[in-house]
Amino acid sequence: MSQVTNERKYELFAKYITTPANRSRLAATLVSPLRRRRDYSSVIRKAFLVETLLDGVVPLYDKDPNVTAYVVSEEGENIVAVAKPKRVHIPLFEIAANPEISIAEARARRFDLVQRSIDLAIAEVGAEEDRKGFATIDALCTDPTTPNPDLAITGNLTANSLADAFANIERTDVRVAYVFLNAKDFSDLRKWDRDTLDVETQASLLRTGLMGTLWGAKIVTSRIVPEGTVYVTGEPEFFGRIPVRQELTVISADRPSARMIGFSIFENIGIGAYNPYAAQRCVITRV
Repeated sequence: MSQVTNERKYELFAKYITTPANRSRLAATLVSPLRRRRDYSSVIRKAFLVETLLDGVVPLYDKDPNVTAYVVSEEGENIVAVAKPKRVHIPLFEIAANPEISIAEARARRFDLVQRSIDLAIAEVGAEEDRKGFATIDALCTDPTTPNPDLAITGNLTANSLADAFANIERTDVRVAYVFLNAKDFSDLRKWDRDTLDVETQASLLRTGLMGTLWGAKIVTSRIVPEGTVYVTGEPEFFGRIPVRQELTVISADRPSARMIGFSIFENIGIGAYNPYAAQRCVITRV
């Protein structure tokens, strides 16, 4: 999709500020819509080692003995276990959104409806990527042979409970890198003292879900993580892979005959988790 250059933007602004009527029109286009929440920001790639694939490269990975890998199927629907082969092929799948906007509707809005539709579609693609990523972690953590069965927590999430989760991973000399949880469960951590939890204060990082640091690991909140579930993961290079054939791309897909402005927004990736020693799921039962 072609981008409007800064020079062209300056020309348009110069045109519209010459008269009071044009200045009023320009101001009207800059009114933000009424929104319920911030657009979703994907977080699952923090847990995995992301690898950009060169043209023609097949996402094949050698396995150590007795390692079961869990991958998202090629259709992007199911989680598949790969147990015996010495090599694991992580299938690639596509996540896509195709927003369409009526030209008449775009003209009737007091904000940039076209750009807003693109932003919402990009956010939804990121949310779907996270759903598949957390489903893959679930499959790894619920394997009958996992060395780290679910850690049951009754009541509030405490430092002692997370210390046990950290220990289950770090006993194999893999450091804990991330803790993923819902904002409702993060409220328990907010009640801890500052000597335990180092709370993040930078607004730019808070928007990405990064809420703080605990014993060297980053705490990340996401609404995709169910309430009552906490995922603790080790260093990405010892946990899983996300091969990327096509990064998130936006291309024009207009339908002039229907007077519709359209876009095709898509990515082509794979998701695979292979190290059950580097994952711990905590299940919280509130009383």
